[in-house]
Amino acid sequence: MNRQEIGSRLRAARENKSLSRGEVAKRVDIGTTTLQQWETGGREASLETLEKLSRLYDVTPHYLIFGENTSTDNAPQATYSHDTDDLSDEYAYIPAYDVEVSAGNGSVCLGEATATKHLAFRRQWLTARGLREQSLAALFTKGDSMTPTIPESAVVVINREHTQALDGKVYVIRIDDRHYVKRTQWLIGGGLRLISDNKFYEPLDITKADMAANNIEICGQVIHTSYDLPD
Repeated sequence: MNRQEIGSRLRAARENKSLSRGEVAKRVDIGTTTLQQWETGGREASLETLEKLSRLYDVTPHYLIFGENTSTDNAPQATYSHDTDDLSDEYAYIPAYDVEVSAGNGSVCLGEATATKHLAFRRQWLTARGLREQSLAALFTKGDSMTPTIPESAVVVINREHTQALDGKVYVIRIDDRHYVKRTQWLIGGGLRLISDNKFYEPLDITKADMAANNIEICGQVIHTSYDLPD
């Protein structure tokens, strides 16, 4: 394999998707400098990494390695066939973070974490719900404040594109260096109420002034949860 030619195709594929190196590095969990070295041919990416990049760029690994099906402007033309017999195409792999989102007490900041694993979801399910895999992240809950909707030690998937809270929906919300999963309700005057589905817990009201003055962020809407039944 010619590293310079592969690097040229990696750069063309990225630019064709209008992605910066920083965006790609964040989504694929690599360093920006490493990606630059791959694109310039200074280093060779592993086959596993090329497969991840091909998913992000909507091209085949075969294109990145061998450069077939290119157009005159060097933009990638090969795409996945969406053949359900091809497992690599049937599933999207959502980054999962070993961070426990509090359903009772606080937890460490997601911004300091990196994805340590990926969870497989059928692309057909994502398409049916109008979801983009690049916008999704999986987290783990602790505590019982969202039971029965979200049990303790469940996995929640959030859509990072949905950061404008809507009444009655469930979101992961960061307050300083802690994350919470709560149902939201807007208050008169612009404040936000965080509601636990477990009625044992009292709602938490955040005033409009508090939201403006403090480090508070809606990280994304919870769109899926899964959990194991007890033995």
